Amino acid sequence: YRGQTGTVPVADGEPGVECQIDFGRMGMIFDPESGRRRVVHALIFTAVYSRHMFVWLSFAQTLEAIIAGSEAAWRFFGGVFKVLIPDNMTPVVPKADSTNPQFSVGWIEYAQSRGFFTDPARVAHPKDKPRVERMVQYVRNNFFAGEDFVDLADAQARAEVWCAEKAGQRIHGTTCARPAVVFAEREADLLLPAPTAVYQLPIYAQVKVHRDYHVQVGKA
Repeated sequence: YRGQTGTVPVADGEPGVECQIDFGRMGMIFDPESGRRRVVHALIFTAVYSRHMFVWLSFAQTLEAIIAGSEAAWRFFGGVFKVLIPDNMTPVVPKADSTNPQFSVGWIEYAQSRGFFTDPARVAHPKDKPRVERMVQYVRNNFFAGEDFVDLADAQARAEVWCAEKAGQRIHGTTCARPAVVFAEREADLLLPAPTAVYQLPIYAQVKVHRDYHVQVGKA
C-alpha cells in the first residue's frame, strides 16, 4: 500500500561489540544544591547483542555528564564495549553528518583513552539505534514513574539495582532470554578491560596571554 514500508530486522552483530546510548527525559527530582526540584535525564546504555542495560541519571546533558555516565557504565558492565552508537548529542557530535560527523575534541580524547570507536546514528533516523530508543519509555514507565526519590544519589543507587535485578532479569520480548544472563554468558568476557584509573576531564578554553606573559583562562 502507498506510504507503507516493511519492517526489516537489524542484525544484533557480534557479542561484546556494540552498545547504543541515548538520553531520555525522566521527570523531576529534588536537588539539595539548588534547593528546588529539577528535571532529570537518563543516559541509557543498551548492549546490542544481549540487551543488558545501564542507566545513568543526570541533571545536565553535558560532555562531563556523558563521560561520568560512561565511566559508571564500564564499572557496571565490568568492561568497555568496542563500539558506541550514540544519538547525535551535541557534546559528542557538534556537527552531525551522515558520512563525515565531527566529534568534539573532548570526546575524541576520551574514546581514545578507553579504546572504543564511535559510530553515531544518522540525524532523524531513530531506527539506527532501536535497541536503546525503545528503552527510554521502558525506563521511564518501569523504573522512574511513581517513585519518590530523596535526591539524585538515591535515584542512581536504586537505578543500578533495578538494572541488575529487574531489567536485567526480565524475559526480553525479542530475544526471549534474560539480558543479564546472556550478557554474562556471551558478552562479559569479550569486552575491553575496564578502566583502572579515574579519567580526568581536561578544561578546554580560549587562553589570553597578556603582554607581561600572564596567562588568563576565563576568570582565572
